[in-house]
Amino acid sequence: MGLAASYAGRLGLTAWRRKSTLLGVAAGLVLLILCLQYNAASRADPAPMAAEKKAEDGQQEPTSGDDKSPLQRTLRNHQESSVDKFNLHRLPDPEGDGNDIEEDRNSLKQNGIVGESVKFVQSDPKAEVVTLAPNDLAAQKNQFFSKAILSMVRIPEEQPAREEVGARKQAMEQYNGEGQRAVVEVSTPAVQPVLQYNSYDQQGLYQMGIPYVNLDPRRPYVPEQRLVHFDLKGAPPKVSFLKRLFPLMRQLGATGVLLEWEDMFPFTGSLSPLAAGNCYSRRDVEEILGAARGSELEVIPLVQTFGHVEFALKHQDFSHLREVPESPQALCPSLNASMDFVEKMIEQVMELHQGARFLHIGCDEVFQMGECRRCRTQMRETLFLSHVARVASFVRNRYGSVTPIIWDDMLRHLSPQSLEEFRIGELVEPMVWVYAEDVYRFVPSMVWDKFAAVFPYVWSASAFKGAFGETLYIPNVKRHLENNLRWLEVMSSEGPKFKGGFRGIALTGWQRYDHFAVLCELLPAAVPSLAVNLLATSHGYFNQSLKAKLQSSLGCARPGSSSSSSSYSRSESIVNLNSDPYLWDKFGRCFFPGAPFFKLTYRLHAAEMEVKEFLESTMKSKGWMTEYNVRRKYTSPLRVDELMGEHPRVYHTLTALARSARDALEDVFDSYTISEWVDNASIQTSKHLNNYNAILLVSNLLGHGPRGLYHLLEISKD
Repeated sequence: MGLAASYAGRLGLTAWRRKSTLLGVAAGLVLLILCLQYNAASRADPAPMAAEKKAEDGQQEPTSGDDKSPLQRTLRNHQESSVDKFNLHRLPDPEGDGNDIEEDRNSLKQNGIVGESVKFVQSDPKAEVVTLAPNDLAAQKNQFFSKAILSMVRIPEEQPAREEVGARKQAMEQYNGEGQRAVVEVSTPAVQPVLQYNSYDQQGLYQMGIPYVNLDPRRPYVPEQRLVHFDLKGAPPKVSFLKRLFPLMRQLGATGVLLEWEDMFPFTGSLSPLAAGNCYSRRDVEEILGAARGSELEVIPLVQTFGHVEFALKHQDFSHLREVPESPQALCPSLNASMDFVEKMIEQVMELHQGARFLHIGCDEVFQMGECRRCRTQMRETLFLSHVARVASFVRNRYGSVTPIIWDDMLRHLSPQSLEEFRIGELVEPMVWVYAEDVYRFVPSMVWDKFAAVFPYVWSASAFKGAFGETLYIPNVKRHLENNLRWLEVMSSEGPKFKGGFRGIALTGWQRYDHFAVLCELLPAAVPSLAVNLLATSHGYFNQSLKAKLQSSLGCARPGSSSSSSSYSRSESIVNLNSDPYLWDKFGRCFFPGAPFFKLTYRLHAAEMEVKEFLESTMKSKGWMTEYNVRRKYTSPLRVDELMGEHPRVYHTLTALARSARDALEDVFDSYTISEWVDNASIQTSKHLNNYNAILLVSNLLGHGPRGLYHLLEISKD
């Protein structure tokens, strides 16, 4: 400034001009400094601001690895950000060494972010949860989030502009909110913490359609026995197919099979009428049992001894044993001949099951009881318990090392005094069956308490097929998976109440609802459902870590195929049960026992939709063949002929499907079973098509004039 003043003086400037010159020079210097600051800020690395913008928009940087699909990256957005930015939420891989949590704890300590009072999220409600000492909470939280923000946003050394301050404040609020979700609970030592699950983990399972159940992958509950139930009545799978299926079951975690023979067992002598014409031979049974043992699967036979004996009582030779003469559903427990009949069945079955440790004697859904003149004088629970006690006592006396198992449904409403009176707890072990998602709705806690006071051991029974519809042809895997996961939760909670705990779980696969019902969900169509549910019950959870095992077991990963070009790449989710509950998309190109028929069920589904669309268009959407037309006996033959233009294509689809079904089932079932299923499927495809035959007749009567059409409509009306 002095130099400028002397220069102005030498120029002979007046005082006021000297002051103006000084102010102008000062303003120029300030402007120069501002320009230099702006230039330095514009040259700074824009990456932090881009990252901050992505954080504000809810976006996520793509990962460098190929092990996460876009779906998985979206589902685990919060979990990954917690791992990478906070190192607080990462869960160890269930298949790994389980040291991830300790490594994260040590890393945080070394960085000075947290102290000894920080604990990590556990998946078990009884386990530890995230807690912070109250005195250190504010300081550690401020230090924690300060370092988190510093690692994400580069702060210039000079004073930031107002816009930058606002952006940082917004980023701080966002990460503060995430941190509050990460910190599960702040508690004092005197308060028992309650676990709240991370919402993003729940969201990840939900978006894949995997039911979220309170199970901890790090401390899973795995039943000791995992049985697969085979309902053989009226539709025996070929021995060659079972020989291919047993090793797959073992690979997926099964430990045994529960064989419900019914009329497929080769009964002889006075019981020979019970054996169906297409039953297994004695040699077949021996091969099946040998194949199961060769796959290290324990065999438990099941013989119906009270209810569901239609396969026997439908015959005239045994009709005198019925409780109700008009119904072959249940035996009369008051007849000595009934007990003689039961003993003969057990003896013939056990003759071929040498070395069996358990025998399931049925006794579920005894609908007719206490109705004949002999039984009316006794209480129903007395009739039931006395018959069960006689059958179980026979099994224990005749086969000392064999333990009888019964279904539990007839026991749920009986009093503990009655159970103790007949010493049921010393004679049988109950198998509690519930196929719905909500197990406690059907077996509440009070029933578990009662069973635990009577029985030292207990079994459970879920389902992998045949539980949600008498005429379905493909199981809903999402519903069955939730049923099995819920069972694991119930077993882990209720097991400690019993002296010996749970023996295991049986995954039932019903083929008919009873002996007179039609076929439902044939075994080859349910192999993917069986695989998913076996993996879940044999690991104690079901998540992305099981993907490789599931796909390799079902023959989805071909040797030598490129993972990048395969539809089963590592980045793909294990399943998506929301959009694909039947797993047609996921496993439609895999190779497992029964895969051709599994693929055919998708074609059947598409054919059903095509037929319904065709008839909707012909009989409802277009106004020439509605119910009103049929009732009023008028229409336009030319318009019906136009609508029938699609009929040859639809008809060809159905006939081709029937031929393909026979080819797909040829390696699995005999000709009787194949014919039954094809005929029933054809009927089911057109079960809502009451006037389908009328439409076919229209195409043949178009040239016969009004009289022929009038005759057609009369037929349709009838």
